[in-house]
Amino acid sequence: MSYIQANGYYHVNDQEKIKQILSRLDTGTCTQQELEWLQSWYDAQEPATQVFRNDAHRQLIQQDMLQHIHAEIADEAIPASDPVTPLYRRWWMAAAVITGLLITVGLLFKKYQDRHDMLLASAGPGELKEFLLPDSSRVWLNAGASLKYPRSFGEVRTVVLEGEAFFDIHPDSRHPFEVHTTEINIQVLGTSFDVKAHPLLDETQVTVKTGMVKVLHHQSGLDVLSANDQLTFSRSAQQYMKSTVNNEQVNEWMHGMLSLSQVGFAELVVTLENQYGVKIRYNPAEMKQDEYTLRCSTKLTITQVLDIINSIHPIQYDIHDNEITIHKKY
Repeated sequence: MSYIQANGYYHVNDQEKIKQILSRLDTGTCTQQELEWLQSWYDAQEPATQVFRNDAHRQLIQQDMLQHIHAEIADEAIPASDPVTPLYRRWWMAAAVITGLLITVGLLFKKYQDRHDMLLASAGPGELKEFLLPDSSRVWLNAGASLKYPRSFGEVRTVVLEGEAFFDIHPDSRHPFEVHTTEINIQVLGTSFDVKAHPLLDETQVTVKTGMVKVLHHQSGLDVLSANDQLTFSRSAQQYMKSTVNNEQVNEWMHGMLSLSQVGFAELVVTLENQYGVKIRYNPAEMKQDEYTLRCSTKLTITQVLDIINSIHPIQYDIHDNEITIHKKY
């Protein structure tokens, strides 16, 4: 229909025409042709198609509109002893109600759409991305990470994370903030913390820098963390471990550092792949025994970092374009 645009507002020409007809209805100067146009407008009434999920949803909304119109007309009915309300008056009431309903539907849909229209922020290889969420909370994404969040938050401020990110949450006691990952969720009111949730890794990790957070698994509370606390959840074991860490190292990656502490080779590989945009091939069974602690500048080349790793646990590597093959050196 021409009287509604894709953005949910009336077409200027039709909106003006409706106003003029309603004005003439009020003064009794409306023509028969205008009444017929108004009736045709009503009969063909269909709010913007993008408001409806399907035909059944459209029919449900239209039925609800009709019920409201009938209720309004019934409320305005006058005793039989009084003069009967002219037909054009009833059309005036119907048009006024349907107009109000259309505007209401449009506003409600926009509010619903804003809360369900998910945006995606991501950081490419070697990239650090900083941005603000709709509630003014600040987020830093580490290389290879992505975050989904709504255009407008609802009662609960919910985001979905893959990879590693640091959050500095804007305090709002009436609207809790939640970070959802594949295995665990983190609930906060106002704090700063780091979440490491790589889909390819067995472990998901939450580290708190300031304030407190609650960590859940399938809506069941695991633990409450405060500053310097770190929780590591194992997908395979379905268990978690809580420990105390150095607060200063929580978010070193935000300042151009590769910082890993006693991690397995799989996490080391994911970190290097995200940082340098390479693909690393290795035999998991061959590399699973060792743990790696690494702290170096992201300004180093991948070759320089591999040489540092070789000094920790001897390895041999071959580089071909962006593909690296690593074997343990015996």
